[in-house]
Amino acid sequence: MGVPRGTVRLLLDEARARPFSGSLLELGRMSIYATLGEVERWAREQGTPLARPDDLALSHQPELAAAGCLDDRSFFRLLGCERVESSDVSDWEGADHILDLNLPVPAALHGRFATVFEAGTLQHVFDLPQVFANLHALVHEGGRVIHGMAPSTNHVDHGFYMFSPTLFHDFYTANGWRIEACYFFEFFPYWFRGRFHSTVWKIRRYTPGCLDHLAYGGFGARQMALFVVATKTPGATADRIPQQSYFARFHSEQRKLGTVPSLAKALEAKELRKLGTVPNFLLRMKEWKQRLKRLLPRRLPPVEKRY
Repeated sequence: MGVPRGTVRLLLDEARARPFSGSLLELGRMSIYATLGEVERWAREQGTPLARPDDLALSHQPELAAAGCLDDRSFFRLLGCERVESSDVSDWEGADHILDLNLPVPAALHGRFATVFEAGTLQHVFDLPQVFANLHALVHEGGRVIHGMAPSTNHVDHGFYMFSPTLFHDFYTANGWRIEACYFFEFFPYWFRGRFHSTVWKIRRYTPGCLDHLAYGGFGARQMALFVVATKTPGATADRIPQQSYFARFHSEQRKLGTVPSLAKALEAKELRKLGTVPNFLLRMKEWKQRLKRLLPRRLPPVEKRY
C-alpha cells in the first residue's frame, strides 16, 4: 500500500483544512514515496504547518530508505497525528494489529481512532459491507476515514474490485457521514515500474453525474484513482444500504419530462412511416456520432489541483 506524491499533497491540504490530532490507524503498512525535504517544501507551498517530532525515521522498505523516503509513522506524525498504528492481515511488515477486515474488528478497537487511513487496501478485501462496518467501528464520532488512493479504472486483476466514486459518495451520504473531499485523478504508476517520481496529477472534484457521459468506455490508457475524506457525524451509521445515485438522477429526469417520451415516440413512428428507408440512415448517423464523441476531447470537471 503506497502514498505517492499526489496523495501526499492532498493529505497536506487536508491537514491545513482540518488539522490532524489523536491516533491514526493505517489499514496496511504504508510506503511513503516522498522525502522529508519534499514534504517540507510542499507544506510551505500549500501553507500547511507541520508538527516537529524528534525521532523521524526512514522507510521500513530498504529501497525507499535508500532514496531518502520517510517511514509511515514519521510522515503521519509530521501531519500532526500523535500516535500512528498499523494493521494488516499478517505480520509480514510488522503491523501493530493483525486484522482480517472480512471479520468484525475486536471491540477493544471500537472508537479508538481519530483517523483511519487506507490507500489501496479495500480492493483486496472480499467482504466490502463488513469493511465499511469496520471503518465505522474503528473511528470515533467526529473522526474521519480517508481513502487516499482508491483504484478506479484500469486496475484489472490487481484486486477483487475497482471502485466508482459513486460508491463512496452514495454510501457515506446514505449513512449520514459528511463528505469533506472527493477527488479523482488519472495517473501512470511510475513508482510501481521502478521510477521514483511520477508525473503531475490533474486532480478534479467529483460531483454525482459529472462522469455519466464517460461511464461506458470513456477513459483511456491511464489508471484512475480516488481521494475521499468522510467525517463520522453524530448519529452516523454503516448499515444503511445505498441506492445508486445515478438511478435517482435518471428517474428525476424522466419525471421532469412527464408525457414527453410517449409523445416523442408517437411522432417518431409517424415520421418514420413517411421516410421509408431513412431509419437505416439515421442509425448510421447515430453510430458515427458515437464514434465522433470518442475522438473528441472528453468533457471533465475543471482541474482544481496539479500535484
